[in-house]
Amino acid sequence: MSTRVDAYIWAIRLTKTRSAAGAACRGGHVRVNGVTAKPAQPVVPGDEVRVRLAGRERIVEVTRTISKRVSAPMAAECFIDRSPPPPPKEILASQPRRDRGAGRPTKRERRQLDRLRDSTFLVAALTAIALLVGACSGDEPTVDPNKPNTPEAPAQAGSGPFFGECGGVSLEEVVRITGFGGLTETVNNTSVCEWDTTGSRTGAVASFNWYRGSPIGREEANVKLSRDVTNRLEIDGHEGFIGYTQSGQICEVGVGFGADFFEWSIRGDAATPRPIEEICDAARELATLSIERAS
Repeated sequence: MSTRVDAYIWAIRLTKTRSAAGAACRGGHVRVNGVTAKPAQPVVPGDEVRVRLAGRERIVEVTRTISKRVSAPMAAECFIDRSPPPPPKEILASQPRRDRGAGRPTKRERRQLDRLRDSTFLVAALTAIALLVGACSGDEPTVDPNKPNTPEAPAQAGSGPFFGECGGVSLEEVVRITGFGGLTETVNNTSVCEWDTTGSRTGAVASFNWYRGSPIGREEANVKLSRDVTNRLEIDGHEGFIGYTQSGQICEVGVGFGADFFEWSIRGDAATPRPIEEICDAARELATLSIERAS
């Protein structure tokens, strides 16, 4: 028996209200079996549901579907919690928060945030270098007045390459590489593209996700918790990971670029299972194309 994902995450008390659950789905913060989920996406026992709220990602495996909110002890019987431990309270307290009701940042505000991150990283790097030099040398530093002071900043959010629409890959190429006939585009925005054979995510699904300013190590740790096998890989000199689950017909390939990374996720149709090697080969090939076409 299946139930809507927004009703499910509310019923098992991952969100405080049903409307908050729907808003999380519409905002792209809920994923079912590695694919971004709409509020009406059905879930069944065995599905993996990821919910990112308040700076923390919850990962649960569905063991029983419910659509009515129940007590915490009863809710705990409806899922297996595979969530990583929450970050320390000190880190959460230091993170800036946007005022409630302010909506999504505008393009101007995002540019201002990028400049703020850049300046913060630069100041931190210069401070660390100065302390290191001072600790290692008792002599007065020699400064060349003719040499401009242009230190090189470390990798920063948004410092990676630009990936075109849908990772630079067309619908026809996704169909050819995955072998999934009947794929149609269901999501297309600046950071996510998704193709589905049924329109309701009950069949084969392929998705591209671009994460700017998000460390790939955190996503890799989440994949290790939720996939049967996770290995490191390298594509055209760029390091990343590959994780897959044979029973769920799911394979994910993530590739890092400084403080950014992207991820291709492929899920086969459970009604017509295929070898997981074929699904992972498709994910690797799509990731290679995205790297080749990045600017």
